[in-house]
Amino acid sequence: INLFVGTDIKYDEKEEVVNMCKAWDDHKKRGIQEGMQRGMQQGMQQGRLFEIYLSVQEGDYSAKRGAEKAEMSLDEFEKAMSKAGYKIPELV
Repeated sequence: INLFVGTDIKYDEKEEVVNMCKAWDDHKKRGIQEGMQRGMQQGMQQGRLFEIYLSVQEGDYSAKRGAEKAEMSLDEFEKAMSKAGYKIPELV
């Protein structure tokens, strides 16, 4: 059972019945927690990128510097920024 659901349920080996509902519930809760953690991490990363895009759009720093901060190539950064609805300022 532990192998099947990826849990570490303690039970008496003499018992013939293991509460499968509890095993499934524990597995489900762990999945929800992991999903929430991943979602928060992705949300923070997305928020960070949006802040970089906005700073470039407003001219706080160059697209090249934005790409460095986002750990992307300049081409990747410009495409991602445009896809997210931000505009790269024209060079004067």
